[in-house]
Amino acid sequence: MRRTLWRIALTTVTTLGLTTACSATPTESAPAGPAQLIQPMTKVSAQPRQGYYSDPYPVRTVKPGPQTFSGTTSELLSCAGTPAKECFQPTPMTVSIGPSLTAQLAGSTPRNRINNNVFQDDSGAWQLAVTYYVSNPRFPQAKAWTVVVHGRPAKEPAGTAVPTDWIADALVAGDLTQPTKANYDGKYFQDKGKLYLVYSERLGDKPARDGIVAQPMATAAIPAPGKPTVLLAPGDFRSELFFGLNQPNTFKLIETGNITQVDGKYVMAYSTGEYDAPGYKIGLAWSDTFLPAAGAGYRKLTMPDPNGVWGTPNHPEVRYLLQSQEPKWPNYIAKTVVAPGVPAVIRDNGRWYLTFAGYQPADAVADPETGLFPPSSRRPFFAPVSVLIPPNATVGSTSETDLADWITISAAS
Repeated sequence: MRRTLWRIALTTVTTLGLTTACSATPTESAPAGPAQLIQPMTKVSAQPRQGYYSDPYPVRTVKPGPQTFSGTTSELLSCAGTPAKECFQPTPMTVSIGPSLTAQLAGSTPRNRINNNVFQDDSGAWQLAVTYYVSNPRFPQAKAWTVVVHGRPAKEPAGTAVPTDWIADALVAGDLTQPTKANYDGKYFQDKGKLYLVYSERLGDKPARDGIVAQPMATAAIPAPGKPTVLLAPGDFRSELFFGLNQPNTFKLIETGNITQVDGKYVMAYSTGEYDAPGYKIGLAWSDTFLPAAGAGYRKLTMPDPNGVWGTPNHPEVRYLLQSQEPKWPNYIAKTVVAPGVPAVIRDNGRWYLTFAGYQPADAVADPETGLFPPSSRRPFFAPVSVLIPPNATVGSTSETDLADWITISAAS
């Protein structure tokens, strides 16, 4: 999906019930590292083909209910009763184009739908931020581009149920009248009662750079006046090269941007690289406030690279939470999951978890022509994390080493 988005662009506090029953148990002889603690959320089968799922986005709710995810896959994933390994089951999800959005299309045609992000705001109202590919015969060379659209439930669900049928009714990011770059993976976030749309946007063309921004919203369907704030952008890190090391194209992309408030701080779990290649990986970035100071952005975790694992000895690099690209870099998990990405930090009953998507090695069979993994073989995973933020600490005053200890893959809570 994101490789396609890049080509188009150049020619875009959740509570879940993941209990300790989900976690692997370390042994004294073999202490559990990140890879040993990762568990699949779904059970997969080839015939019939089921259990595979792209981009699990945790559904934010205001009241306790079934543990649910929406995603690029047109289904909701939920787990009834006490969640455990492979317990999440799918429910079909539909989105139709409503008359108010039809009136905005200006000759453009919505095509395939991706990035379905379901959100319940503080008032209890349900919102959907969904990305569409659109095309227009006036721009045949553009083929298609992406926009973010608001959706409302076709009917209000009963009790704590998450809506499954939606009507797309308003453009909230991007342009329906002419091709634009990026504008995808929209999701809502509410901070101190104020609603924002967080999404991926093109930040620059020479060289091409995509990052994560936050747009204040007047309502869920109407952006407030003013430009969005940049939350996280690519930096001077070779590990962020979209096509991997030693490639002529220097495009960089930071995406996903699932933000969670943790002990008064804001942590953004993000992805960088190409989602269907080994270089897709999970990073964390921190801020003391939801909107960082002007020009600052969320702070990535970094560390020295004295041996030049990423190509430049003694140049600081990103310390990823999970990655399958470089065996000599921390948190390498390629024997368990390949291309981990689309992460979120979530909490259940006082315990913290990381959820994400990736490929099991047996499913990561590269196409002989492109060298890329089959998108339909992605599946969702989770792992327990330990949160250790010292009292009165601030993001700006914390060392790189100590900041890396704030969230780690660990069975300890």
